[in-house]
Amino acid sequence: MLRILGGTAKGVVLKVPESARPSPVRLRKALFDYLRFRYPRRGRFLDLYAGSGAVGLEAASEGFEATLVEKDPQAIRYLRENAAKARLKVRIEGVAVERYLLDAKRQGLRFTVAFMAPPYPHDLLQDFARLLEARLVEPEGLYILQHPTDLTLPLGERREYGFNTLSIIEAEAVEAETT
Repeated sequence: MLRILGGTAKGVVLKVPESARPSPVRLRKALFDYLRFRYPRRGRFLDLYAGSGAVGLEAASEGFEATLVEKDPQAIRYLRENAAKARLKVRIEGVAVERYLLDAKRQGLRFTVAFMAPPYPHDLLQDFARLLEARLVEPEGLYILQHPTDLTLPLGERREYGFNTLSIIEAEAVEAETT
């Protein structure tokens, strides 16, 4: 069973849509231990390809203002149910990630953390490049990509958790790379 690991909704069981590949417990625990230390005042969290909401709802449970982006209709329904069951207020955007990134950039939206865990059959480098090009993370914020361990990204810190890896990239590094 997939559960929220910490915060105000700790222990709440989440429904998982067929299309989802939830982030492993060890990876989520390590991610939020790190974010809790780095952002004691929390901020705004963007979860792209939200699936079951395991990461985005965990962020909301930990005190972040969370936006979850997902286009699969069953997943959107489960995200709403999971958020209601956990009594978490989150924003759920039922659109394709590519469209959300364009709209968010146009609107000037900014986040403290932008987390992306695309389905692994995707072109992960292209997906993450779109996120970096959208410039949605505020100064001192983070872009975080979950990907298979055998993929290496040219930027950021790498943290491996079995077959899954988190690449963590500082917003300043993205700005420096393109200026």
